[in-house]
Amino acid sequence: MVRKALKVTFAGAIGLLALVVAVGSTGTAAEDKTVDTSTIMKKSFKDKNNYSAAVKAAAKDGKWEDATKLAKEWAALGAALGKNKPNKGEAKGWEEQCAKFVDTTKAIVKACEDKDAKAVNKSAGAFNCAGCHKAHR
Repeated sequence: MVRKALKVTFAGAIGLLALVVAVGSTGTAAEDKTVDTSTIMKKSFKDKNNYSAAVKAAAKDGKWEDATKLAKEWAALGAALGKNKPNKGEAKGWEEQCAKFVDTTKAIVKACEDKDAKAVNKSAGAFNCAGCHKAHR
């Protein structure tokens, strides 16, 4: 009787483990979904409520909580950029440009946290669109 109870308990534990792994795998795959470069660029610079304009406006109005929240979201998009492959050009150059994008968005986050509107504008103006587009677009 004890053996049967152990077998049932063991089988249940294995089943539970399999369920946890399956659910965990599904969640991870959804979280790892890569945002494509075009979407990142649109959300950063082109959409009506793009991050560049929204962060600068919030900073100008002294809405530092909003500015910081938006800047952090923008920085997360910047980090996602490097998961993509460039349309053309060398991988090393792409990595360098993505690193610059990340560094710039991190500088914007810091400027927002420091409540420094001049630094927000200066950092937001540091993007070198042509430098990346010429090599990789």
